[in-house]
Amino acid sequence: MSPRKTPHSRDAYAIFQPMQTRWNDNDQFGHLYNATYIALFDEAMNMTLMGMGLLDHRGPGPIQVVVENGCTYFREVAHPDRLQIGLRVEALGNSSIRIELGMFREMDQAESARAFFVLVTVDNDTRRPIPTPAPQLDAFRSLQATPQS
Repeated sequence: MSPRKTPHSRDAYAIFQPMQTRWNDNDQFGHLYNATYIALFDEAMNMTLMGMGLLDHRGPGPIQVVVENGCTYFREVAHPDRLQIGLRVEALGNSSIRIELGMFREMDQAESARAFFVLVTVDNDTRRPIPTPAPQLDAFRSLQATPQS
């Protein structure tokens, strides 16, 4: 087993998206259901990528699809918490991008949870992997940040 991760602070992330928990996000134990964390992380990632023009599944250009994800929990989050989800690009390959996201309650400096998504650039028609185009790589590079706990 690998050692337990420690929470990052806000300065580990390049950009943030505000998110609001909902009443039905809580489970029978009074905190967010674990699948809700991934849904919130995914929504924040998609909002960021769409805002940068990197996510247009209706367009003719290449797109990125999720091939792997995971989440580490540090402290509970529950409705009615207001959240901010930070995003950074952790690694860039020829056709793959690893994105790391941190979930922060509105006033907290340490993350409550951290997720990662591995994306692969694919041709929009064939869905086969292709190299990430230079303009997209440049946009992803602008989201790189150095994690500081």
